[in-house]
Amino acid sequence: MTVRITAGLFLVRVCGNTLAQSCENGEVPRSLDHDARETAVGEAAWRVLVRDGITALSVRNVAAEAGLAASSLRYTFPTQASLRVFALELVARRAEARIRALPPGATVRASVEERLRHLLPLDAERRLEMEVFLVIGTVALTDPALRPVYDRASEDLRAGCADLLTALATDPAYAGLDVAAETPRLHALVDGLALHLVYQGPRDPTGWATDALARHLDSLAAV
Repeated sequence: MTVRITAGLFLVRVCGNTLAQSCENGEVPRSLDHDARETAVGEAAWRVLVRDGITALSVRNVAAEAGLAASSLRYTFPTQASLRVFALELVARRAEARIRALPPGATVRASVEERLRHLLPLDAERRLEMEVFLVIGTVALTDPALRPVYDRASEDLRAGCADLLTALATDPAYAGLDVAAETPRLHALVDGLALHLVYQGPRDPTGWATDALARHLDSLAAV
């Protein structure tokens, strides 16, 4: 069973064969050099943002962080706003890539839980992404260039929760699941757990968050 989210944040294989490669859909892979450069620039932007704050996120500072000439980035990012948009979009793309790479689980429940766990900042990489999302997301509340990107990412997460719950409802144990009613609850839970995780110390335990997620999924079976 394949659950596809048209909003674009996830392509979730809950049960069945592995994900089809993009080239099977007629898509032409981008240059590996381009991808590597884009990743390096994006990660440099994240480091500048988290270390020095949103006002330091400039082409000059990001280029210096990435070890590149500023002139080589100004064509791609002519404004500070375009750099902010890219940094935020990259968070969503990285989350999508992680979800795509996950193999099918032994059960629908196991697959759903694993994919939800990968949305939480449980390691250094995801913690950095969440810090970036929070910083830029705060700015997006009053920035007309960023707000559509932030809103789209939030809607993608909501749609992802809905599709995962739809998949979960195919399990007889969850036959009574009201997907429409439970989607905002799951969305709020994931957002809330992520927020608490990123604000706690980086060496603090994270098991409480995964336990809370598992207990929530357990509770849905009794609905």
